[in-house]
Amino acid sequence: MILKKLQRTNLSKTKAAMIGGLVDYVLAQKDEEGKQKRLYAYGMNFLTTTTAAWKQEMIALSEESIKSRMPVSHWAMSWQENEIPSHEQVQEAVNIFLERMGLKGHQAIVAAHGNTGNFHIHIVVNRTHPYTEKVIQPHRGFDIEAAHRIVAEIEHKQGWASQDHARYRVNEKGEIVRNRQLKQVKPDSRAEDFENATGEKSAQRIAQERGHAIIANARTWKDLHEGLTRAGLRFKKKGSGAVVFVGEIEVKLSSVDRKFGFANLCKRLGEYEEGEYPEEAPKMEPEPVRHVCVAEWREYQKEREEASEERRVVRRREAENMRQEKERQHARRDSALAALARHELSVLNIARHCLKKQEEETAQARQNLPPRKIPPVRRFKHWLGKRSPRLASLWRFRRRITPDMRVRPFEFPRTGALAAPFPAYREMVKRRFSDMHLARSRLDYMTALYLRCAGYTKAEVSEELSRHSPAPSTLREKNIKVFYDHRIVGQAFGVAGDIDIASVQPNLEQIQKLNREAEEMERERIRHERRERQVRSTFRLR
Repeated sequence: MILKKLQRTNLSKTKAAMIGGLVDYVLAQKDEEGKQKRLYAYGMNFLTTTTAAWKQEMIALSEESIKSRMPVSHWAMSWQENEIPSHEQVQEAVNIFLERMGLKGHQAIVAAHGNTGNFHIHIVVNRTHPYTEKVIQPHRGFDIEAAHRIVAEIEHKQGWASQDHARYRVNEKGEIVRNRQLKQVKPDSRAEDFENATGEKSAQRIAQERGHAIIANARTWKDLHEGLTRAGLRFKKKGSGAVVFVGEIEVKLSSVDRKFGFANLCKRLGEYEEGEYPEEAPKMEPEPVRHVCVAEWREYQKEREEASEERRVVRRREAENMRQEKERQHARRDSALAALARHELSVLNIARHCLKKQEEETAQARQNLPPRKIPPVRRFKHWLGKRSPRLASLWRFRRRITPDMRVRPFEFPRTGALAAPFPAYREMVKRRFSDMHLARSRLDYMTALYLRCAGYTKAEVSEELSRHSPAPSTLREKNIKVFYDHRIVGQAFGVAGDIDIASVQPNLEQIQKLNREAEEMERERIRHERRERQVRSTFRLR
């Protein structure tokens, strides 16, 4: 589970425009591509009942806080791919969030979205107190740290899985404690954004992978320079600090590791000594950031390089055209002024003025021409999605796929023999994971995954899940139920399910053992129901 604070503000706009745009975004029924986005929404602590009125009421109260440019905060709460909270769980999670942030009783708009791979909600909360009209600063500005603690509390209370490297957890005593983790050196957010967009290792990651151990273990400046040369990197002092060159790209030394400040290195290695490096920097070939979809990534790289080359050609052509046009202008000016040289200075000045105006008009006409735009290559995940939704899903789950894992669309022979298997397999999963507090959606996903391994088809599992889910009483609940069933079964029979199966690699003997266990559960349930009927009939006879 992730709780993230989003910055969607443009302080060049008015406060009303910023808040209005934010509320319109989270309450929109469809996204930019026309896909259904909003599942449901509700407001808290408003006097009115419609979404349009909520927006106006939030703007009106925010306008009372004169000193704050943007008193409305925007948070997103996202669950893992096989987790879908109920409406009641969403309300409980939001109430915990607002209470722990000290914003209980404040105006808030909550919207649940299902247009991405992960179910998520947006929380738009007005930090302006509705009675005192003072702007609350949660945790004196350290609200991100508080958000990590809130995530641990909600996960523990509702049974959600923790993210890898979660900052906090709830211990056996029910206390929120910090996880002890080894500090990992990894690229910063900008470098990770580049990697997510292109699938290519950033220069910062290459410097960390190749140079971190060399810099950390060096005993002298000579050791450091020689080690970096062997790794294809270069070290250079720059200003009061230093940089590591990855090809022609500079990476700040502190970006390789914060411990590697230049002053700290000088304390450890002595006075700085220049290294001997080749005059030409070694060319760094692009490297894929993960082992997933490598063949497709190479094609994508080729397409990116072709687009870059085309842009370079266009820029060179435009620069050459500009140079030739300037030469023609100079030639026309020299020719015209030479012909008028015998006239008075006033005539020459008039001619210069006319030539200048003519050149300005020509330049303006050139600027008004529509520029030739070369469409940029889309992000790698979108490029993959255009080619194959399955490839895009593999890339999305790339961190869960180990190099030795064989992920493929698994098919299993029919070994399950139950006519209505869902309740029995669900009970079997519950017993197998009795030490874990599983939320309903995680339990249903794991049940669907076991049914898939038992040979039941996607249509059969979907029908079973729908039949054994609570019946909806309203149109909104019906829409949510359809979304829930489709998402759970789609994940169990999709790439997420393939990865989970590949990580376990169940054989036929293991699957048959699970089937026998589920069938025994079903027989036990039937016996229990039979005993209950007998007891009830005996009671009626008495």
